[in-house]
Amino acid sequence: MGVSITFASAPSGAEALAVGVRPGLAPCATAAAGERGRLLTRALAGKHRFKGEEGDVRPVLTPDGWLVAVGLDEADDQDAAALRRIGAALFAELADSGITHLDAALDLAADEAAELAYGLVLRAWRIPQRYRLHPDPDTEWSLEAVTVVSPDPEASRRHFARLEAVAAAVAQARDLVVAPANALTPQAFADRLSDLFPLGVAVEILDAKALAKQGLNLLLAVGRGSARPPLLACLRWNGAADAEAPPIAFVGKGITFDTGGVCVKDGEDMAEMKGDMGGAATVFGLMAALARRRAKVNAVGVLAIAENMLSGRAQRPGDVVRAYNGTMVEVVDTDAEGRLVLADALAWTARTCRPAALIDLATLTGAVETALGKKRAGLFASDDALAEQLAAAGEAEEERLWRLPLTDLYDEDLKSAVADLRSCSWEDRAPDHLHAARFLQHFVPGDLPWAHLDIAGTAEAGEDEDGDEPFTGPGPTGFGIRLLDRWLAERHEE
Repeated sequence: MGVSITFASAPSGAEALAVGVRPGLAPCATAAAGERGRLLTRALAGKHRFKGEEGDVRPVLTPDGWLVAVGLDEADDQDAAALRRIGAALFAELADSGITHLDAALDLAADEAAELAYGLVLRAWRIPQRYRLHPDPDTEWSLEAVTVVSPDPEASRRHFARLEAVAAAVAQARDLVVAPANALTPQAFADRLSDLFPLGVAVEILDAKALAKQGLNLLLAVGRGSARPPLLACLRWNGAADAEAPPIAFVGKGITFDTGGVCVKDGEDMAEMKGDMGGAATVFGLMAALARRRAKVNAVGVLAIAENMLSGRAQRPGDVVRAYNGTMVEVVDTDAEGRLVLADALAWTARTCRPAALIDLATLTGAVETALGKKRAGLFASDDALAEQLAAAGEAEEERLWRLPLTDLYDEDLKSAVADLRSCSWEDRAPDHLHAARFLQHFVPGDLPWAHLDIAGTAEAGEDEDGDEPFTGPGPTGFGIRLLDRWLAERHEE
């Protein structure tokens, strides 16, 4: 974690004290007390931009040290999500302020204090320094510890334990996405899965030989152009009382680098393609979160991992490949590789793991970002109840989804003259995100509740204010871990 959190019944005497202020500059009880209240009132009087609204943070230097005014918004609007945003804003403002230890005394209930701390730790992530010989002083943070004042510190600690497990998983996923492709090859990704062993997650790896034996030929075809062979990883967490109960399964696209293959990408788009394994990173993080908090559910995570490279062995447009479920697929565009690896992984997971529900995540299409922007991921689902549940969890966690059509109207566009199915359409204005989802549906049994999350627009946040995701800041977001963990907790845990 980027910041250490403790809970206490009173301020610890840290060098800075954060206090709460409501709109209209109405201080909370702790903020209004004694000389502190007079100093704060004087500091905030006159011309200033601090209004006491959510997200407002104003450090004030007093003779007794730093006093930090934190806008809490109206009490009626102070739900868990708002408190997380406030915690995130507090860390973002003070991270490089020179303050090392902060007391946060915002007059919150025990569970509210835990939610504030959750926002703090979610925001306290930065790009790992392991890829530098000399640390960049511009990225150095001073804030190392926060003591959150709570009327019942033990209750806050219990509430925070589950949240902290999720925050740690989000950080792990972000670390994976930001890793350079020469450090996170398919095998290196597989090696990282050993981090799950101490948590009690079982890991099975299917190497290229096993993939060929079992017939995952689409995954093999995508990885064929690389000197680094593809693989499939299966992660299992059995936390339910009935170890034999059907699991909930998650499949992630894990393209550790995507050149586009023979249909090579433009050079300006290439550098970011190390992050084309964002779906697999999310599934990895979700399994880590479930194991850390000892979730009472059976879950399976399947990662389809490959490099999409150019070579004399690479697949070509026009190739026909037999998928795991027997479907003959004509490859149209080698840069539409994600749906190929997912197709095999979905069919394999459905047959091998026999799940009660199946969800996949992938940075799959630029078209979904064009349609929805960077604030919502595309949701496609074969089951209305599943779609509604996921959308509700996404709203609650502020990882928002928007349901898009999954229909046979697009089957004509996927017809092939030589095979059962084309991987995509060559039309310039084709709705590629809709085609991709319909293509994937052919590899999922019709009676299995299934959802496809196209996270291409939400897996990373931009540097600008509009693109800066409040809980994680600019860079990889770990999108999907929070919403899926919530969905499992509400709908599937015992």
